[in-house]
Amino acid sequence: MQHFLPQNRILWVNTIGMRLPRLTTYDVKRAVEKIVSWTVPASGSEQTLPDGLRVIAPVMIPFSTVPVVRAFNRWSVTRSVQAAMREWGMRDPVLLTTQPLASEFVGRLGESAVVYYCVDDFANWPDMNIPELVQTMEEKLLDQAELVVAVSDLLVRTRPARKGKTRLLTHGVDLEHFRRARTVAGRAAVDGPRTSPVIGFFGLLDNRMDWNLVLRLVERHPEWTFVFIGNAQVSLGELTRFGNFRHVPAVPYEELPGHAAAFDVAILPYVVDMSTAGISPLKLKEYLALDIPVVTTPLPGVMEFREILYMAAGTEEFDAAIMGALQTGTKQHQSDWIEREAWVTKAEILSRWIDSLLLQKRGVA
Repeated sequence: MQHFLPQNRILWVNTIGMRLPRLTTYDVKRAVEKIVSWTVPASGSEQTLPDGLRVIAPVMIPFSTVPVVRAFNRWSVTRSVQAAMREWGMRDPVLLTTQPLASEFVGRLGESAVVYYCVDDFANWPDMNIPELVQTMEEKLLDQAELVVAVSDLLVRTRPARKGKTRLLTHGVDLEHFRRARTVAGRAAVDGPRTSPVIGFFGLLDNRMDWNLVLRLVERHPEWTFVFIGNAQVSLGELTRFGNFRHVPAVPYEELPGHAAAFDVAILPYVVDMSTAGISPLKLKEYLALDIPVVTTPLPGVMEFREILYMAAGTEEFDAAIMGALQTGTKQHQSDWIEREAWVTKAEILSRWIDSLLLQKRGVA
């Protein structure tokens, strides 16, 4: 969205997740963060936002299976968005959403067009405890959307637009941001002198990852340091007992290249099943922009880049692939491949599609 600025004004609406919360450390922390976002005035942070961008966080209750709660959420979000639009003088906005939850608000915001930017198969997320409701919401959104944009071939095939066409637009990368790591002097993710190769990962630590594979690698190679950066939705107790495994909680995006500068090899140790069949791993392109070798399981979403990746299935292959990456380094032409994946290019493509849709609705094309 930052590449839509300053030519467009963007009202960014933070909503709740689509999973019923549980009494876990992660969910409690997220709940506290959400409540704080409702109670702390947004005006204090407006000065740090780019011109043309506003962020609001309407009050919402996360028990979305209860009809009266869903009705309250519809009222609260609609009221908050309409108030922000009036204050900003915004009319006939394009409603662009990445969440099936937005089907609850379509038609209530005076939108001139509805775009569903499908970034994942939410109904098959790990620990998703209301998949039927999420699927129902998504089916409704597919009926409502006049443009559907999906990030993987599987999502294109399984999310057909009812009113138009579903288009493929894979994730991009902020090239300059991650290339900063090449000039970072310190290795923030590793304390003290570094005496061993660093095998790294950053992103959400959840059940889509093959934790048995990670555990076996950590056990096998005490001479390697494994650094995993990100919020953990799973227990890491089995891994943190090893001296060569380090968990770094999620760091600000601006600081991420400095931490990733510690990596000698980046890994994507995901399971290959329905929960990962439709993902387009954003971090893959960020790894490639860091100009470090990448070892990954054979996810459908990485096959486009297989010529410049170290692909491996199972412990033995993954182990050998990391050793090969440490010895050989990045594969030839990695920089050339990633050059065309910049977010600015993706934004230009999406902008053209939206412009075309608006012209079509006005009867101009």
